[in-house]
Amino acid sequence: MELQYSLVHGSFPLFSPGFAGGRSSAALTLGQMFHPLSHLAAHSFGYWDGHALEWNTFWRLVSLGLTQLVLFNLLRKLQLRIDFAFILSFLTVYNQRMLDMFRYGASLESYTGFLLLCAAMAYFYVAPSRFIGPLSVIAATYLLICGGHPQIAYLGLLGAALMCLVIPNAVSAIRPDIILTSRKALVYYLNIGSYACIGLLLASAYTFPLFFEFLRDTPERTGQPYAWSLDWSGNWAGELTSFFNPLRSDVHGAFGSSSLILIAALVPFALFSGRQKGREIMIALWFILITVFLCSIGADTPIHYFFWHYVPFANTFRVPGRITMLLPPIFMLILAWFFRVADDEAATSPAPRISAESFLLQAAAVFLTAWIFIPGDDPNSGMRTPSVIQHYPAWVDIFILSSGLGCLLLAAIRVSRFRFHMVAGLLLCCLVVIQASVQLRYGTWVTERTPTPTLAQMNAEKQSDLAFRGNPGYGMEPTAMVERTAKTSQFATFHRIDTTAPLSDRVASVYTSYNRVILRVNAYRSGYLTFSAPYSSQWHASVDAKESKIYPTDQNEQSVLLSAGAHDVEFRFLSPASVAGMLISCFTALLIGLYVSQYCISRWVRAAAIVAMILASIGFFIFWKHSLYNGQDLQTRYVWVSDNGHKSER
Repeated sequence: MELQYSLVHGSFPLFSPGFAGGRSSAALTLGQMFHPLSHLAAHSFGYWDGHALEWNTFWRLVSLGLTQLVLFNLLRKLQLRIDFAFILSFLTVYNQRMLDMFRYGASLESYTGFLLLCAAMAYFYVAPSRFIGPLSVIAATYLLICGGHPQIAYLGLLGAALMCLVIPNAVSAIRPDIILTSRKALVYYLNIGSYACIGLLLASAYTFPLFFEFLRDTPERTGQPYAWSLDWSGNWAGELTSFFNPLRSDVHGAFGSSSLILIAALVPFALFSGRQKGREIMIALWFILITVFLCSIGADTPIHYFFWHYVPFANTFRVPGRITMLLPPIFMLILAWFFRVADDEAATSPAPRISAESFLLQAAAVFLTAWIFIPGDDPNSGMRTPSVIQHYPAWVDIFILSSGLGCLLLAAIRVSRFRFHMVAGLLLCCLVVIQASVQLRYGTWVTERTPTPTLAQMNAEKQSDLAFRGNPGYGMEPTAMVERTAKTSQFATFHRIDTTAPLSDRVASVYTSYNRVILRVNAYRSGYLTFSAPYSSQWHASVDAKESKIYPTDQNEQSVLLSAGAHDVEFRFLSPASVAGMLISCFTALLIGLYVSQYCISRWVRAAAIVAMILASIGFFIFWKHSLYNGQDLQTRYVWVSDNGHKSER
């Protein structure tokens, strides 16, 4: 809302007054300035009347539903039956990892972007196209990066790279009619890499200021020891329970959904009974699954340290369990292969080599054994498990046990030759949804709704004080902070060099916005005007329209030397990284538009589309650049008067 407030008043925010002491707006990355969802919410009826939370929640639910629809269609393209396509797409989207990201906020958009990118890459391999395919990969890459949570976006990019490598083999294993060749795979990798790079360039307006203005000046986020990265770390007991009872797993690393994901963990045992096509890629996927799982438990294995030490940027992140966001699409591919092979062999082979029914019954036995031998109140599971957070009713654990067994037994019936196997599939769909619903209901913290301010309330607050009023969060502070004291708490003050004169000095605000502040100073003697924003080379000052040097004060505020008399002093926050990033984004959007225009049928329509794309890109950049310093006055009313340079009032 803080970022959208500036947009409502016609100014694109480069700086956020008071956020973590005053920072570039790039530090408000969770505000999702460059993600369409935040703008959809802000332009929904009632958002500025106190219903911002409801609209953000609504559009997030819509994004989850659309993501499942995309995955469902992909699985149908892979020729899975409707029931299994629904179940696998549902479990890939709705799980405990999704719930924790929903709780955190912007993480969810990077997660859905990751799933959409995986789907777009698989679509492109199954049915290559020169129009929808490239645009889908570009758009999904952009959504992943601009979700707003850098760690989740980064992990999503790593996961997407892994998925890109395995998709040709995995798709060919699930659909043997799609023949894999070395040349086809190489062309696929080159195309996907090119489109993903275009998506990265399209997101430059977000990534440039984030890196050059925020990540390069975050002492609490960079250069930290390994122990720092282990905050909210999981462990063996807690992570393993995600396969059996996700409500016994720490919310920061939980990934469970249905007991069906246990099939993916046990799939090597199913592979020992025959030579099904795709055996090698399923083993490779299983090893990736185990590696990600071991990395998620932090210091209990050396894998996380290796990841933290050697993978670029990984040493700037905490919470090892978040890497489990890579598991759902891996589960989806393994389970899609398993059920596709089981269905095919049940329909064509008199003696199925995969013995799917017996394997699922064995999985049910493993599931029941785990419930017996893994203590329900194991203290090693952590203090942030849903069972500790919520103290939910006793029937919930009983229901998860019974529904978990029920899912595996129904799946065994579904892949058999039993005449009512399709009814079993329908019942399995219902049970999966019910179990997931119960787990999501009790799977994280539940708090009372916090009222969101109206536009009128925010206007009144900004008129009295321009400062940010929310909680900036941990680690957002820059290297040099403003040391607040009673002497430095004002928005702006004036300090004479000669304090012997009896007359008063006066400072008053004339124009205020996030990026630009104009102060009118009446100085009886020469002195220094102090502006409370933290000192930064990005601030530029002009006195009576002439450039003036800014000096840092002892409290790291900004000061400008003024001669005696009346002066208009203007402070502007400049962001070369934002300008360069927006230029690259606009140019990339123009190239994409020119590419799309080539598919217009008429030559005249194509020419008109090209002209429109050029004008739109140039016009948008000019409009954006103009908005930086020419938005509406926020009307922050501030007056400071000195009595012989000693007393002041506001």
